[in-house]
Amino acid sequence: MTPWKILLVGALVFHYAGNSHASDDTRIQQLEERLATMQEAMAAMQTELQSLRQEQQARVEEQQERTRRQSVLAEEIDKLRTSLTVPEIRPLSLDDGVYGLGPAASKVYGVEQGLSIGGYGEAYYRKDVGDKSLSDRDTSDFLRFSLYVGYKFTDRIIFNSELEFEHASTSTGGSVSVEFAYLDFMMWKWANFRAGMLLAPLGIVNELHEPIAFNGVERPEVERRIIPSTWRENGIGLFGQLADGLEYRMYAISSLKASGFKDNGLRSSRQKGGETLAEDIAFVGRLDYSPLDGIQLGVSIYTGNSGQGEVFTSQLTGEEVKLPESNLTIWEVHGIYRYRGLEARGLFAMSHLGDARELSGILGRNLANTMYGWYAEVAYDVLPLLRPGSSQSLSPFVRFSYVDLQHKMPAGMSANLSRETRIWTPGISYNPHPNVVLKVDYRNFDTVKARRANEVNFGLGFVF
Repeated sequence: MTPWKILLVGALVFHYAGNSHASDDTRIQQLEERLATMQEAMAAMQTELQSLRQEQQARVEEQQERTRRQSVLAEEIDKLRTSLTVPEIRPLSLDDGVYGLGPAASKVYGVEQGLSIGGYGEAYYRKDVGDKSLSDRDTSDFLRFSLYVGYKFTDRIIFNSELEFEHASTSTGGSVSVEFAYLDFMMWKWANFRAGMLLAPLGIVNELHEPIAFNGVERPEVERRIIPSTWRENGIGLFGQLADGLEYRMYAISSLKASGFKDNGLRSSRQKGGETLAEDIAFVGRLDYSPLDGIQLGVSIYTGNSGQGEVFTSQLTGEEVKLPESNLTIWEVHGIYRYRGLEARGLFAMSHLGDARELSGILGRNLANTMYGWYAEVAYDVLPLLRPGSSQSLSPFVRFSYVDLQHKMPAGMSANLSRETRIWTPGISYNPHPNVVLKVDYRNFDTVKARRANEVNFGLGFVF
């Protein structure tokens, strides 16, 4: 018998003893009725208690499920943020670049897996001053807007690309181009395979061409005329790190096209990866060495025939002739030094064109056997002196460039002296945010035999 029943019987017995006038049968009947009533009440209370326990258990399970869903949602948000590499998480810097690329172009290498998005843009206003001719006009241009789209399939298979919109609209002379698009197959630290549309690894700017990566509104003339930045071609190759601080890249790519060579440089000979002639294949290689933090020394070379089997009507004989092999070799050496607010960089480049005399006769152009150029630049961030601890920067700089696009001519041909130019470029770069730059510079052109207007340039650029 349960304690409740014992207590109940005791109470009834006490009551019975106190009411001797009732008959035994009546008292027993009353006791049984009261016992039944109390049993019913207890059963109802047990049912209600069981219901409360079930409701409480349901609430606990619901709270656990809510907590689990919140945890899953937080994990998915973190994965999405990681996969998209949200730019606001951390400002980009040149130290974020890998394998020679700019910091925004390198973002796909930093994600765990999946999609990576980045990009950059730059615009300018140019005012011609001094030595102006009647045809000179002040201009402004949204020069380019580029999107980086990458996808990390696995840690060993990575796709990376750049889609560029130039000059704002195709209706006003602009273009939409794939600047690079390649697959990396990561094998070993010292040897990885790359295939697709590749940036030629020559010079400083061709691979590292994001606006926060160089001073001045325009890229250096040496790296536009002799190294035709931005220069990309279809190809395959290897890249990797041979030792601490020692990196290389070497590719086989579609060569430049001799029919595009001009006396003002090599830019028109780029094939840009679209239905390219591949009769001639070129080799391009690069080696960079960083003995200490902030120091980079490098050398690169490109060599290959450029005739591409094209046939032209000779400007000398009027007959259809096949272009000569026109072997072209471009080599350059460069160095970059960074220490605290100081940055200095320099580059020397030279090209050697075979069959220049024969090619000049066929195309009716004044092509040189040899072109060369160099530039040296120094900049210093003065803002830490004015506002210690600031994340902004203010860097006055000065660059001197020399370009001689008719340095050595074929026998019997005279150099066009207007293609020999000295350029002084003082200016200031201001970064209100590490990913944003405002620029102003003055370019003074001193040609041996020509007149070219000097320029005041105002520019802006950004990466994300």
